[in-house]
This record gives sequence, structure tokens and C-alpha cells, in this order.
Amino acid sequence: MGNFMKRMAVLLVLTAALFIAVPVSAEAKAANNKLKVNQTYTKYDITGDKKADTLLISGNWDKEYEEFSSYEVYINGKNVLKKSNKYGPIYSLDIRRLELQNGKTFLSIVPGTYNDDVPGAAIYQYKDGKLKQVIDLDAMSKIGYHNSIGSIKVSGNKITVKYRVMSYSLGGISFSLDYQYKNGKMVQKTTNTKVSETIINYQKKTYWTANKTMKVLKSPGGKKTATLVKGKKVKIDRIYINTKHNQIYLHVKIKGGKSGWVKGLTKYPSKTLFKEVMYAG
Repeated sequence: MGNFMKRMAVLLVLTAALFIAVPVSAEAKAANNKLKVNQTYTKYDITGDKKADTLLISGNWDKEYEEFSSYEVYINGKNVLKKSNKYGPIYSLDIRRLELQNGKTFLSIVPGTYNDDVPGAAIYQYKDGKLKQVIDLDAMSKIGYHNSIGSIKVSGNKITVKYRVMSYSLGGISFSLDYQYKNGKMVQKTTNTKVSETIINYQKKTYWTANKTMKVLKSPGGKKTATLVKGKKVKIDRIYINTKHNQIYLHVKIKGGKSGWVKGLTKYPSKTLFKEVMYAG
């Protein structure tokens, strides 16, 4: 046997030994199963007991108005959740079964209405015979309006939600928040996140123009380090949003100057922070 063939044989033996030596994780693979309305499922664990349950999300469709008047969730024949369209017509229902790597299971229900708003959208977990809300997906009313959901992803023991909001600070924006399973709860892990899909992205611009003079802070809520003067150009790449979603700060890089944070808005302003800001109706 030539030297090359000998080396190949040794490599194959070592590779096989490596696969035998590496333990296989006992944890489940994270899953994101898109479900349909008015279809019964019998292969998924929903209650968290590692056994398949019977799941039905029943939507009451109004043919005349072409909308859902309400929807209900049944697990093993029992009604565990009922919602009506009290916030407006429901034109669509995006429903997903989410399973973390640790085996914990959840249901996300995102009703769609005017302007892609999602009133009542939430992620639920089955507890004590009911579906209980663990993440409010429509909790951005303090920083803006027209809240919608771009995507929901699962990785390991983390759920990542991409939000789209008509913010008071910048107009339309997108950003993602991570929620981590910790001590039996889903908790918001992200507060500092990248901002995208802004009006200047669509205008193919790089800079925002300050529409008023603002304090530049070292950190969100921190000490003043500079002043952003009206008319100055800035780049904005990130936002800070606290876990209660009632505080927002914008990370700015002043053209030719310092970087820092300016306080965002939590109500509709009489004057926008930046000249480029535009709001949808």
C-alpha cells in the first residue's frame, strides 16, 4: 500500500472514532411549524408533556365581509383560548408552533388587519389547562403605531421577532428583539438592536438631518457628551428599547463629530426630530 493510501486509511479510522466519541445531544431540535386555520393536527406536542396532542385553531370566517369575526384554540378537544375582532377586522391569521431546543413549546398567533397591524398578536404557552400569553407581540404603542410582525424565528432556546413600527422618532423602522427562555419564562434579551428599513434607506440616503438641537448622551439615559445642533447630519444605526417598550434612544454618529445616544419620542410630536421623517396615516 502506498504512502497516500496509508494516510487515507488512518484518516478514515480517526474520523470514525471521532463520530463514536462525540455524544449526541439529548435535547430536541428547535422547530418552527407553520399551521393552518381550521385544520386538525395530531402529531405535535403542545402541552409540553412530550406526547402528541390534538390541536385545532378554529377561525370563524364571515363570507360576506371576507374576514374572521373570531378565532378559538382547542387542545385535546378543550377550548383553551378565544379571541374576537374587537380591534378591527381580521383578514389573516399567521399561526406557528414554536419548539425550543430544550423541548418547551409555544404557539404564536398573529392576526392581520388594516395596514398590516397586528392587534392582539402574542406568543402563548400552555399552562394549567389554558394558553397563557408569554410575549406580547403588539406592545410597541409607546414608541409608535402601525405595529406589524416581519418574521418569527427559533434558534436553540431563543425566539427572535422582527418588528416593523411607524415610530414617532424616525417614522417607519424595522428591528429585531431576542427572547430567551430563562428560569421558566421567556424574557427579552435584546435592548440594543440594529435598525433597518428606514425612510432614508428607501431614499438611498446615508444621513439624517437634525430638525432641532438635541443632547448627545454617552449611553441611553447617561451623561451628556456632546450637542447635536439643528441642521447637522448624522448616521443612525441602532436603537435602544427597554423591556417595557416605553423608552427609546437612537445611536447617532455626527458627521465629522462624536457618537452617542439621543432620546427618542414616545408620543406623536409637533415637530419631528429629523427633517427626513415621514409618517404613514
